Amino acid sequence: MSVTADMRAVVGSNAVRLEELRRFIEHEAELLDERRFDEWCDLYTEDAAYWVPATPEQESWLDHVSLFYDDKHTMRVRVQRLNHPRIHCQSPPSSCVRVISGVRLGEVTAAGAWLVRSKFVMVEDRPGNPQRVFGGRYSHTIVQEGERLRIRLKRVDLTNCDQSFPMLTQPF
Repeated sequence: MSVTADMRAVVGSNAVRLEELRRFIEHEAELLDERRFDEWCDLYTEDAAYWVPATPEQESWLDHVSLFYDDKHTMRVRVQRLNHPRIHCQSPPSSCVRVISGVRLGEVTAAGAWLVRSKFVMVEDRPGNPQRVFGGRYSHTIVQEGERLRIRLKRVDLTNCDQSFPMLTQPF
């Protein structure tokens, strides 16, 4: 095989992988839109983190407050609250839609994880409340566990992360 053919094979396999990863990220958004929180939580590895920094370009959740920083245990607790029939901050429940675009494949780590970056807009509607619109960038670190793709880290960089937010309950 020539260098050109080798390069085409790599580019072709990356395109197939990127399409699979894009569909996976869109599936995650669909689970959240449909309030299928248990299934959403199951997309994450046991050592996963879900992180929404509170300042632009925040480098760590360890030395600065974050809007959200959930490990898998905290994600499960959040899901239990969201699923509870009498959760006061979601009465009536929000209706959300997330739109994802610009999905691109970043580096592949030595451990075989893919870094996938994308942009998003999320609209949240709740009867009796003003519509809320959030936008920003996602960074997903995705690994293969057996036959399944799983999320090891999801970082959500909101465009207005350093502003004041009334009650954030929905994952982005």
